[in-house]
Amino acid sequence: MLSRVKHKIPLILLVLLSPVIAELLSGSSPPLEFFNPLVFVLLVGLYGSGVLIVRELSLKWGNRWSTILLLGIAYGIIEEGLAVKSFFDPQWMDLGILGVYGRWIGVNWVWSFYLALFHAIYSIALPILIFNLIFPSLKNKRLLSCKGIGVVFAILFVIVGFCCLMLTPYWPDVVLYLATLLIVVVLFIAAWKNKVIHMAIKNVEPPIRPLWFGVVGVIFTFSFFLTMYAVPHLVPFPPVPILIGTVLCLLVLLFVIKYSGKTNNSHHMFSLTSGLLSFLIFLAFIHEINGIPGMSVVGIFFIVFLLYIGRRIIRQTPAFPDVSS
Repeated sequence: MLSRVKHKIPLILLVLLSPVIAELLSGSSPPLEFFNPLVFVLLVGLYGSGVLIVRELSLKWGNRWSTILLLGIAYGIIEEGLAVKSFFDPQWMDLGILGVYGRWIGVNWVWSFYLALFHAIYSIALPILIFNLIFPSLKNKRLLSCKGIGVVFAILFVIVGFCCLMLTPYWPDVVLYLATLLIVVVLFIAAWKNKVIHMAIKNVEPPIRPLWFGVVGVIFTFSFFLTMYAVPHLVPFPPVPILIGTVLCLLVLLFVIKYSGKTNNSHHMFSLTSGLLSFLIFLAFIHEINGIPGMSVVGIFFIVFLLYIGRRIIRQTPAFPDVSS
């Protein structure tokens, strides 16, 4: 029995990482809300099934990060567009000015753009990256059989249906809803056929130190949230934050492609992970100051968690590559 549980630890960790990062650490679902039994089951079921499906399909279809990102965007659309309908509801609790700013033909466009990207990065790609850092021997191994993937798809379908029917009374125009579903299907097909558009990357050692990956992660996260929440108050043209966000993501993507190559260097990826999480960790302490109890504990937990991952990586590969800065 104990050996069976131990065998499932990697899978359990991956399932928990996604909602813990995207909901708990982000402050979207603070501790008192996150650990409510019903909310916890829904979040773990929704996020956990999403990240499992993306990981397993990416391995089945060629194990490319571009596949993970495409499927991650699809997951973000499933959650925010099909399940909770925040893409369309102008009264959604977290929207603020984005319920008006960038709203056109019944869609909250700026919110939709950034939430799809947020889920692709923080709900899907980052948990998979952390999983690979902690369990490098499992990086290219499937955790589920084809039957298991089918079961997880069924879980996701049930939870999305429950959220769609029970969480909010708002219903968008049926054409918008069907168009959203069609976009999800197109993204899945694009991810499946991704080998056609896969970029060839030279198998070279990164020529810069891991520190710079962390710096890029910090700058990206800060700029991402600043553009999403501050620019709408400063610039009266909704396409501007969308354009800025697109350029920002492309620059970071090109940086990672150029300097990481196919070496899969764990030090560089850990530095990038730490950078991406650091701003959210900082915000956790700000949330505590602003009266949300327990967020400082969440921030401390993630600091300790990152130190743990870093220690494991140093034990596995004691020295950083000798590269120029």
